[in-house]
Amino acid sequence: MRVALNDAAPLYRDAPEAHQARASGERTVQIFLRQALPEASEAVRALAGDLITTTLSAVGKDFSGSPRTPAEIETFADAMADMFCAYLESLGNR
Repeated sequence: MRVALNDAAPLYRDAPEAHQARASGERTVQIFLRQALPEASEAVRALAGDLITTTLSAVGKDFSGSPRTPAEIETFADAMADMFCAYLESLGNR
């Protein structure tokens, strides 16, 4: 699926709807990080947002390239969630 979407990307990447979807996703991450890290500076939250979204994108691209069982998906998702939670907790303790 991801390969097909990548092949079609030039057709939709610059569409207004694509820009709106990206902006909406960025706002959602910003809102989440303001709630999760209320004491952190904007610079720290911006870095965390970039790191999290880049990681999700890269891991998603790699992970979706192979068939997975529901159990494998759940195990991987739980591990990713644990990793992100630990990262956010470390930022909140600084």
